[in-house]
Amino acid sequence: MRITARGSAVGAVALAIVLLVAVTGCSSDSDEGDSGSKLLGGLGALADDNSMKQVTFLDAAKVRKLSKGDSKRFTSVAQPGSFLLNSYEPGPWGQHLKVTQIDTAVDTDEAGRWEGSFDAQAITKSLKSNGYTQSARDGEEVWTRPGNTGVSFQVSEDELSYSSRDSDPMSAVTPKKGSSLAENKDYRRAAECLGDVYRADFNPLSSPNPVRLAALGQHAASAAHHTEVLCFVVKDDATAQRLEVKLRSVVGAESPKFAGTKVTLEEGDQPLVRAVVPDTATQRPGRLIISDMELWMTVNDL
Repeated sequence: MRITARGSAVGAVALAIVLLVAVTGCSSDSDEGDSGSKLLGGLGALADDNSMKQVTFLDAAKVRKLSKGDSKRFTSVAQPGSFLLNSYEPGPWGQHLKVTQIDTAVDTDEAGRWEGSFDAQAITKSLKSNGYTQSARDGEEVWTRPGNTGVSFQVSEDELSYSSRDSDPMSAVTPKKGSSLAENKDYRRAAECLGDVYRADFNPLSSPNPVRLAALGQHAASAAHHTEVLCFVVKDDATAQRLEVKLRSVVGAESPKFAGTKVTLEEGDQPLVRAVVPDTATQRPGRLIISDMELWMTVNDL
């Protein structure tokens, strides 16, 4: 593997280098840390057949700690990615489940798993009142509606899994050994690149786009010291080189929006391009896919 790291924008370079210590990859000094392990653990809860779906991981407990005293700044990244939590109406659990009870979450547009502290008895009682029945599936108790319509659930005091698949619904969140997203080579490569992040958003791209997987991670040593990490897993070294040039061009053209950004390239069997973008105390985490999208959008012009 060959790694190149040319000059970055002037200002906050030292900060970017310090933050890179938390990002894994080829550096022998890197360390995933607790949240890095949580990220791989979250990906391990989803079957590999979710690999072409958008995936969101969130260490919600850490966000709650970071956002004390400045909750508005973290609004964009504080919510799990599940469609079940984005409606104005409560889910089939009624008022017996609150977002603040979720400590970690991994979600796609059809399935996910939440870990935390739940009132399983009250939730299952509410499921019953909403027409759900319990049955055994491969040794697991699953709550479904007649005909497997709607969302199916598995509920315990510390974990809630769900799936909206009609056929074999819980297969999305009960991967067989060695067949989870944590073992998917592109997702694992991106997760290792992101490193110690409290939130990660994965966006797979289909052919003919030469970028196979794009991921954005949120890292914070504290609420005042925040950075965003972009990782692009690409098909070959030539693509990686073109993307590196484009990212550097955007950083320069949009100055000072991305001041302090460090772009690195890793070539080899799984080429990867990484951009580490430090935020100021006034910038809201998640801005790279909400407002300042120029770096993220470089993948559309390769």
